[in-house]
Amino acid sequence: MLAVAGVTLIVVETVLIVWLLVRRAARKHARSELEERLRFETLLSELSAGLIHVAAAEIDAALQRGLQQIVTFLGVDRGNLDEYAGDRAGVRISWAPPGIPELPRIMDDGQFPWTAETLGRGDVARFARHDELPQEAAIDRAGYERVGTRSHVSLPLRAGGPMLGVLSFDSVRRERAWPDELVERLRLLSEAFASALERKRMELSLAERLRLETLLASLSATLGHLSAADFDREVQRALRRVVDFLDVHHGSLIEFSRDGRTARSWAVEEWMDMEEFPWMTARLQGGDVVSVTHLEELPDEAAVDRRSYLARRVKPQIAVPLLVGRTVVGGLVFGTVDAERAASSELIQQVRLVGEVFAHALSRKQGELEAQRLRQDLAHIGRVSAMGELTASLAHELNQPLTAKGDLEFVPLELNDVVSEVAWLVRSDAIIRSVSMSVHLAAGLPSVRGDRVQLQQVVLNLVLNGLEAMREPCAGDRTLVIRTARDGTAAVRVEVQDSGIGIDEKDVDRMFQPLYTTKAEGLGMGLAIARSIVDAHGGQLGAVNNPQGGATFHFTLPVRAGDER
Repeated sequence: MLAVAGVTLIVVETVLIVWLLVRRAARKHARSELEERLRFETLLSELSAGLIHVAAAEIDAALQRGLQQIVTFLGVDRGNLDEYAGDRAGVRISWAPPGIPELPRIMDDGQFPWTAETLGRGDVARFARHDELPQEAAIDRAGYERVGTRSHVSLPLRAGGPMLGVLSFDSVRRERAWPDELVERLRLLSEAFASALERKRMELSLAERLRLETLLASLSATLGHLSAADFDREVQRALRRVVDFLDVHHGSLIEFSRDGRTARSWAVEEWMDMEEFPWMTARLQGGDVVSVTHLEELPDEAAVDRRSYLARRVKPQIAVPLLVGRTVVGGLVFGTVDAERAASSELIQQVRLVGEVFAHALSRKQGELEAQRLRQDLAHIGRVSAMGELTASLAHELNQPLTAKGDLEFVPLELNDVVSEVAWLVRSDAIIRSVSMSVHLAAGLPSVRGDRVQLQQVVLNLVLNGLEAMREPCAGDRTLVIRTARDGTAAVRVEVQDSGIGIDEKDVDRMFQPLYTTKAEGLGMGLAIARSIVDAHGGQLGAVNNPQGGATFHFTLPVRAGDER
């Protein structure tokens, strides 16, 4: 009996020890998982904080720092963030220790078709070993083997729209698994990257649009009232500005005579003799846009054009017809030297808008010369005048914010920064209009919450309206004052004061309504959109006449909660 009792005691003690060891291991595992989760949440918090308040010019550097953090956290060998804009590749950001070969862009050149297709569907592409890749991924497998990738995961970056880019990580020195739990964590990290890319894209898009609007306004001011005697000199300068803006090498303005023959051309880096490009000339005269990325794309009937491009060592890009009404008065042609470049829809639209200004200039020049020779009849004068009004209307509306749609991205903002950015963008426009612009920013303003891009649109609208109000000659100095100030303890205020013609009292109540305008060239949407943006931010927009003349437009925004002082 004693022996049995002893054995039983030993068994019980053994079970107890095993249970204690298992429990200790479980606690250790749980503690390890908790620590890992805390590490990840800390990483996510630091990464998000490092990206959310960064200016567009600094986002790439912040993304690289974040990428290095993730590579270190995961213990992998290589990380890449490839930005895409439609069918065009953007910036590549990567981090890897020395000696690790670079992974080619996943969406380029067809090296990873299976991976690209998977990402295009919005799915994650991953494998721990090459033999996990499906049979249809044979090309991808060869590509990964070529650059030494043993394990790989890539995630599409989206922010509610088309794919913004690809975030990928590779293990080169050893194989590693990508379990679902880890992939879900990477998805959270990828959302922070996608948000940063989307914000960068929006800010750069706004800056690009403002650059274009500034260019259009400047070209319109220069070419809109140009005499025939000054035409050659000013057109050469204008072409140079457009070439620099578009970042191309060559540009030509072509003028077609009424009988369809080429009258003459102007060029930057003299290169466009239209007799050497008969196919392109015929297309332009027919009112077609010509966009050629590779010489191989030219049809058989463009053999002369192809030989001319090869002889001049110029790669074609884009040519747009210049129309006045339904008449093609000329064409704008741009080309590159060192690299073929696809003409995006955005580029084509930019050239079209610039072309409107040149078309108007050509039309005015032709009208002036015909008036000198033929004492042009009243009907023709009417057509030229109508074209002038149409072009002025387009130029005015391009300088207004056209949309207030989409979800607002409410983030803490310094209103002085928003105002300063707009003032910097319009300074050249003020100089062109001979307006003295001053900016007075109140110190110590509390921050607000709002969408930076849309508040910039409001300020830009009011500033451009102020400049427009001083277009007509008026007594006194032509001055525009932009200022910020406190508005009590719970709001801040922005004012734009001009010395223009002021506001007719009968227009005060209706000027913020859609489609109401006092300008013959206006559509009446700018102030209505501005008010809708301010209302969405919890503020108020209004206007008053100044005692000394002119008007002041102002809006208020509530102070960010917790920042009242």
